[in-house]
Amino acid sequence: MKHFFNSISGRFFLILFGLLLLPLLIPLLLTFFFQFDSVRSDVTKQLEERTDTVERLMVEQKLPFSAARRYVEQSIIETTEVSSGRLETRFSLSAADQETLRRQGGLSIAGTVDEGPLYIRRVGERYLVSTPNPDQNLLTNIRNSSLLGMGLTVAVAFFLTWFAVRLVTRRIKKISDAAIEVTQGNYEVQISDTGTDEVAQLIQNFNQMTVALQRNEYLAKDLAAAISHELKTPIASIHGFSHLLAQADLPEDKKQRYIAIIEQESGRLSRLTSNLVRLSRLDHQTIIQRKPYRLDEQMRHALLLLESSWTDKNLILDLELAEVTVVWEEELMQQVWLNLLQNAIYYSPPNGLLSIRLTQETDIMLTITDQGKGIPESEIPFVFDRFYQGETSRTTEGHGLGLSIVKRIVDLHGGTVTLDSKPGQGTCVLLQIPDKGPA
Repeated sequence: MKHFFNSISGRFFLILFGLLLLPLLIPLLLTFFFQFDSVRSDVTKQLEERTDTVERLMVEQKLPFSAARRYVEQSIIETTEVSSGRLETRFSLSAADQETLRRQGGLSIAGTVDEGPLYIRRVGERYLVSTPNPDQNLLTNIRNSSLLGMGLTVAVAFFLTWFAVRLVTRRIKKISDAAIEVTQGNYEVQISDTGTDEVAQLIQNFNQMTVALQRNEYLAKDLAAAISHELKTPIASIHGFSHLLAQADLPEDKKQRYIAIIEQESGRLSRLTSNLVRLSRLDHQTIIQRKPYRLDEQMRHALLLLESSWTDKNLILDLELAEVTVVWEEELMQQVWLNLLQNAIYYSPPNGLLSIRLTQETDIMLTITDQGKGIPESEIPFVFDRFYQGETSRTTEGHGLGLSIVKRIVDLHGGTVTLDSKPGQGTCVLLQIPDKGPA
């Protein structure tokens, strides 16, 4: 019992039971007590009047009690004649009541909820006693009806409270049981519910959470497999060629070629680990160090850093860079421009056109458009996933982390990055970022 009242169900039951019972019970109790007193006062008065009538018939008309009694209606009030000894035996009168009866000749007793009122009048040596008829006792009927009403009120309030508590806590219990399954690693659990209230909204959010956890589990497994694969290839190459270099009679030209391969693979491994560290740091970063700077100048600086790459391909640059001042983290955004420009340059054909547009309306809008091979529509939703490499990039030296880093940095600045591409028609990258980052 103590455990029940310490639970949410018990507390909810007590609160709801009280809220249902009190508004129903209080008016009933007040009506009962006030009406009972009023009716009891009227009945007491009627008892006295009926006794007076019987007494007058006996005294003035010299009628015996039995004859006087026949003249008086007895359906509601019953009047009897008793002796002094019978009075003491039948009614337990206190010394004060007996003294009042002796001095005044009459005694009115109001009675209680359990005992009805009565009126006693002394007539000579005998006593007239008037009481409500047991079969027509209005006070008893009021008492019984009130008690029945109270009982029904309590029963109805109890049932409604129990039903409401059961209805709510049953759904909460379902959420609790499902949460236990989630802690045990079952992310496929779903709760069915057709309601539209707050608990239904909680269940809907819980189902969305399990779907997200399931997706994250798949991503974590894929990430671990991708990292293992990406690390395995350069390590295996370095291990194999280092064994070949250990041969004493290895020709000098092969030795130099093997050294070059080892250097290339070690560089690839270094870039992979650097990108993984950078991405991990960005995943845990929520605050950016913002300061004002000229974005158009930063774009020109990024192009200068990659000058050898786009000049080797003899690319034509088409620049429209408005003078724009932003309040971003300059170092992080430099990584964004270098990653996007390197991709655009790499996939652009020789003598191709590379267009860069920078404008400011409500937000900063920047587009980078190349004339490369393009990306199939089926691959576009996945290009920002970690380690994802489409068919057109599987032969490159990348690891599928560059665009993941771009998206995370843009997200930190409260912006969006999207791709528009079709095979054979090039790719356009669109960035939209508030000029002062997230609010």
